[in-house]
Amino acid sequence: MTTVYLSGTLITKDNIKIDYEHFRNGSDSIVIVCHGFFNSKKNRWIKKAVDIVSSSYDVLAFDFRGHGESSGRFSWTAKEYLDLETVIDYARSYQSQGYKAIGILAFSLGAAISIVVASKRPDIKSMILISCPYNFWNIDFHFWEPEMFSDLKENFDCNWEGKGARVDSIFLPKERPIECVSKIKGSSLFFIHGDKDWIIKDYHSRLLYDSAKAEKKIEIIKDGLHAERLIQQYPDRIRELTLNWFSQTL
Repeated sequence: MTTVYLSGTLITKDNIKIDYEHFRNGSDSIVIVCHGFFNSKKNRWIKKAVDIVSSSYDVLAFDFRGHGESSGRFSWTAKEYLDLETVIDYARSYQSQGYKAIGILAFSLGAAISIVVASKRPDIKSMILISCPYNFWNIDFHFWEPEMFSDLKENFDCNWEGKGARVDSIFLPKERPIECVSKIKGSSLFFIHGDKDWIIKDYHSRLLYDSAKAEKKIEIIKDGLHAERLIQQYPDRIRELTLNWFSQTL
């Protein structure tokens, strides 16, 4: 299989430049990879997520506003729905034909943004939501837990590549994923969470799962860390869970 690599910039409705990478291997379905806060498409585990899904699907990876090579400032999920909607619109219109099906693989606040977007538009067929908060203001931040130091070490180990963010006011009004998830009708939802997540405890995914009315599944991973670090810990398991879910629902 030959992969064609494209890259470029998209413009949101509020004039933010969103930098993207498009990996084409001839699939009629595409998976959009959505990173979390303080990450970008250049983070090594987000790159690994792209590798996982590109074995079977075309892939779009992009930087939310305030991250990586995109412009603007991160608004803590208040405005980022515009970023993801712009990327989805690009996927739908690509070469004037678009993709047959669109899936999302999203992490942390990227997953929260994905739920908000999916509650408003029916053209997302399947989503994998890893370490998703049910409400921004209920994120846990247990800094005293040893897993926090493991995350800090990871940042040093990768020399902060793909890390960093430029931020807007944290007090901008935000939609709550717990209120949005029950409005999702056409998308299949797979919640994945590690039970050693020090930032967002696994009860967040459990609450979202309980509130969801669409086709759904949940997997709580024993000793699992936060978000993309589950790929670092359990690469084979995350690959299997991801590809099996998309093969059944995308």
